Amino acid sequence: FVLQGTDVLPKSPSGRFLLITWWFFTMILTSMYTANLTAHLTLERSGVVIHNLVDLLYQNQYEWGFVADRNLESLMLNHKEQTYRRIASQGKRVESLEEGFTEVKTNQFVFIDESSVLTYNFRDDCYASEVNSGKFSNQWAFGIQVNSPYAYVINNLLLQYRETGWLTSVFDKWYQGTSRSSCSYQFGSETKFDLKILAGLFAILAIGIVISFGFVVMEIAFVAYGDSAINGIGFYRACAEDFP
Repeated sequence: FVLQGTDVLPKSPSGRFLLITWWFFTMILTSMYTANLTAHLTLERSGVVIHNLVDLLYQNQYEWGFVADRNLESLMLNHKEQTYRRIASQGKRVESLEEGFTEVKTNQFVFIDESSVLTYNFRDDCYASEVNSGKFSNQWAFGIQVNSPYAYVINNLLLQYRETGWLTSVFDKWYQGTSRSSCSYQFGSETKFDLKILAGLFAILAIGIVISFGFVVMEIAFVAYGDSAINGIGFYRACAEDFP
């Protein structure tokens, strides 16, 4: 019963090529789903997963903290939501950034600081993962005098740099490490099956259908040419008789 296979198999080149394309499509799609499911189950069971600052209050595996007397601590201590005030009050105070980095590398410690500082200092570290909470987002700015003639120039230059992607390229140059790609493992989450991920897979299927259609046209032309030579009729007439 298991090995009986199908009753009808395509015998023409176009049908076989279309079947091979569909086989590749289903095989890759099944492999992607299996890999995504495995990653999801692995991440769920690998331990405590922290997605934001609030998750710190509902676990007991990691200790957290920040550098004392910095802007971030002040923002959280004076936040209107009690949750963030609890995080700030229960967190450990470290004396410097270096002490915080050392705690992360040697203990089960979550160091809370500005994303630019963490990204730069952990850019080449395979054993630290950065989680962006997106809660306290601040923009960098230049402090100049009121009605300064340089304000217009600086604003235009920053706008041009942002539109041309220069700021992004400089950020990647300074903040993206060179050794993370060679790490034996990387932190991450499962990949969502969205249109961008599946676009290439469906493109392969569409290309296979187009190629199969091309084979069909060549088969029709080949059969019609043979019939026209045997029966002594024109090519187009043979096409009309063979495929009315």
